[in-house]
Amino acid sequence: METLPRGRPTMTSRPDRPIPGRFRFLRSVLRALRILQWRLRLGRKLTLGTNVMVGPRASVFPPGFLRIGDNVAIGSDFRVDCDLIIGSDVLISSRVSIIGNDHRFDDVAETIYWAGRLPPASVVLEGDNLVGFGAIIVAPARIGRGAIVGAGSVVTRDIPPDSVCAGVPARYIRARRRLSLPVE
Repeated sequence: METLPRGRPTMTSRPDRPIPGRFRFLRSVLRALRILQWRLRLGRKLTLGTNVMVGPRASVFPPGFLRIGDNVAIGSDFRVDCDLIIGSDVLISSRVSIIGNDHRFDDVAETIYWAGRLPPASVVLEGDNLVGFGAIIVAPARIGRGAIVGAGSVVTRDIPPDSVCAGVPARYIRARRRLSLPVE
């Protein structure tokens, strides 16, 4: 706790301080209700692993399927409009959108409205991924194992494994360095 000039303590929010015990139960109930809502609406389209956490106001409308692995955390205002596979150990920040590139626009003789749709495309996050705040992933795309997508990026093609990509459109920035801890 910090102290105001007059000596009164203030409650500051810090990531290293857990929420009080009386609110933990409420948070777990709200998370369970979000998952239950998805299960009821999506039915057999949804496959969930263990320890999946979903933030509020997530909108999920996959045309075919949604598969989520173990240990996945999804932030608030998440949006999915294509088929999606999320591997294990993935962190997806808030306001991330995963959308399909599924409208025909090649025929200039026909208006886009009447041109029709392409078959549903899919996005695959292979696992051990981090997708930054406000990123947009346009299907079809594959985010390789261990890859990081920077905040505000627009992914329009595959991202190689163990890489850091950012920008509009997302481009390779550098390799993800894995720190090796000394063995004692």
